[in-house]
Amino acid sequence: MEIEHIQTLGSTILCDCSETSIKDAIEILQHTDLPYPKAKKLVTKCSRTCCDKSLRLLFNMVEFGKFDLVEVVSLIKK
Repeated sequence: MEIEHIQTLGSTILCDCSETSIKDAIEILQHTDLPYPKAKKLVTKCSRTCCDKSLRLLFNMVEFGKFDLVEVVSLIKK
């Protein structure tokens, strides 16, 4: 049940502009060494700030290798 919950959280859309899911964003961020501003543009394909807090948190989580998807989803919904 826990794994299903994590998979559901991973499919949450990170940014309405690009319709990128959290899972897709993690995949992209894990395969780039770009600094945050350029990585954000790579993930969202836009320069708006609508998803900045949640994406910055996710960027840091990828960098440190520890993920709290519940926290990311709560920031998206704010």
